[in-house]
Amino acid sequence: MTPEQRKNNRRMGLTLASIALLFFVGFIVRMVWIGH
Repeated sequence: MTPEQRKNNRRMGLTLASIALLFFVGFIVRMVWIGH
């Protein structure tokens, strides 16, 4: 695996993690909002 591939994989992982985090935060906010 070349350093370029490793860099791309890390960027992809960070992107997917960010999207997952946004969905998670949005879900929590919605639950809190609906709960109150």
